[in-house]
Amino acid sequence: MLKRFMEKKHYRPLSWNDSSSTLLYNLWLKELDGEKIYFTKKEIASLDQFRTRSSVVSPSQKDFFTASVDLYRQRLHEADSSTNAYLSKPIDFVKPDNFYWPATDYAADNKELELRRKHYLKWSVLDDIADQILADKKTPTPAIPADFAASEAEVRQRIRKKQTASYARLMQSPTDFREDMQDEFLDAIARTYDPHSNYMNLRLKQQFEAAVSAEDFTAGFTLETNDKGERLIDELQPGGSAWKSGQVHKGDLLVKVKSGKKEYDAEDMDDAELSSVLGNSGTIDITIKTAAGEIKTVKLAQETEQDEESTVKSYLLKGDKTFGYIDLPGFYSKETDSKKLSYEGCAKDMSRELIKLKKDNIDGLIIDLRNNGGGSMWEAIQLAGLFIDAGPVASVKDRDGKLQFMKDPNRGTMYDGPMVILTNGRSASASEFFAATMQDYHRALIVGGTTYGKGTAQVVVPLDTINNSTIKDYHDFVKVTGSKFYRVIGSTVQWKGVEPDIALPDIYAVTGYNERSNSTALIPDTAKAGYYQPLPDLPLALLQQKSAARIAGDPYFLLLNKFLQMATDVQKGMNIPLDWTGFVNFHQKLYPVVPGGETEPETKKPVLQTENNSFDKERFSHNTGEATEMNASFLERLSHSRELAEATKILSDRINIK
Repeated sequence: MLKRFMEKKHYRPLSWNDSSSTLLYNLWLKELDGEKIYFTKKEIASLDQFRTRSSVVSPSQKDFFTASVDLYRQRLHEADSSTNAYLSKPIDFVKPDNFYWPATDYAADNKELELRRKHYLKWSVLDDIADQILADKKTPTPAIPADFAASEAEVRQRIRKKQTASYARLMQSPTDFREDMQDEFLDAIARTYDPHSNYMNLRLKQQFEAAVSAEDFTAGFTLETNDKGERLIDELQPGGSAWKSGQVHKGDLLVKVKSGKKEYDAEDMDDAELSSVLGNSGTIDITIKTAAGEIKTVKLAQETEQDEESTVKSYLLKGDKTFGYIDLPGFYSKETDSKKLSYEGCAKDMSRELIKLKKDNIDGLIIDLRNNGGGSMWEAIQLAGLFIDAGPVASVKDRDGKLQFMKDPNRGTMYDGPMVILTNGRSASASEFFAATMQDYHRALIVGGTTYGKGTAQVVVPLDTINNSTIKDYHDFVKVTGSKFYRVIGSTVQWKGVEPDIALPDIYAVTGYNERSNSTALIPDTAKAGYYQPLPDLPLALLQQKSAARIAGDPYFLLLNKFLQMATDVQKGMNIPLDWTGFVNFHQKLYPVVPGGETEPETKKPVLQTENNSFDKERFSHNTGEATEMNASFLERLSHSRELAEATKILSDRINIK
């Protein structure tokens, strides 16, 4: 049924042959055992008979599904038992040992598989002990600490508890396990068409809709659980507490939650327990681990109602010139009238902030789209219209090849001064749409890292292949890619992303977190260019030269480049020592200093003078409490941002160059 649906609705319906079947086969095995710690070569060989079209996507696919899932469940039981036994007694961290990661192939036999899992657990314990020392603002030393035995026992038991809970969540009852696996297999079929098409049951569909709206949502984020049982930040609620903090991002690992005097390990809690803690009123402290390895604690207010004025906020950056700054983590929409299906969103909220900033006579504007994963395309079109007078902003092509130009819906501009847009590798979809339009019109300088590379648009619709209007209660849905969007110049951001006019070191440049790293990504192509009138060329060569000279001598960017080189080397594979002395030496070489962390040079010295716009400054002068505290925390964080400081210098150069 799903395949028939995708044939009717998807932008590029698949021809199911041995090649596409192999894609599905590989996606499914990666879903079950991406880290190669469950299956042996012999077991993979037994599944290889299902690799081709005749078995994977024919009526006999149930044989492939059954064989793989039964084997997976058996291996989960074995891993649960062996993990519990291994972690029940102290581990020797004195005897030299090592572990190569990631595994390049499946284990040759059960003996090698068991050793691989033990090494993985040993690494986990060592890494947690080192993280615990770093969290206490100390530096691990090669000499074994005096309290090592106590730390080892505490961490080992915590990981044992986490692993037990993780396996319990995965296996559940045989019926629940099989139903979950069926949903996952359907999702793998959808992702074979492209990485952004998904099968959703009703629960997942409701979570997705909550993530792209701006309604109330307690602490302001949703979670997903990876195959290690870890809780990852999935989406930020627009205007929510996590959104406003500016310190929590999609993909961060949730380590701990502190409510009142009680602190909980996130991985030890089931969904009900975690929801209960996150749903309490008041404030919580969450400890997260970023993609860069930085561990930080963020205080969040758990709000029951959303402040309409707080979804988009603007600030002032003071110096020789006064610049406006707006951080936009997502392109959201809000229902204003359910009967008339009326919506408002980030474009209108941005307009309000621009009015505030213009009253403060700003000399330039910086819009921060870093870590903005996209959202509503209509809002991106509306937002582009705030900064250009008139004309097409992009084009959209449907599955039949019909090309439609999307035009600025309103004549005139809200702001026509100098502008910089900050991006990184996590800027995706609607944020790329907006950044590309501003770049093509020469309306803004794009500064930062190359964006993700998602040039497709999706809709969520019921899984219905016969368009039966009598069905009201759907339980199955599909997020399906139905169109591709193109820049006004006719090229695409798909696969390639938006390349910045002025590049800054970007920590996501080497993580493999981009569209082209997906095996099922749609290939880039071109479309007809639109007729538009760009502004005069910007003096890019001179601006690039000035920025490069500053970066070359900046300790922070030198450190970040060193980190990026290290990350590039790690991606090729690493041999990890599993004795304490060897591991600490390895750890210090791997992470000499985490960019943005406490040990980074000169981080205690602000590099920017930040303050609220005049309107909000007046408002906060009459308020106290959590909102004021979070506002002060956000301003403090902005004042230490090296990337933002460099953006202000680039903007100053832009203004000063005739």
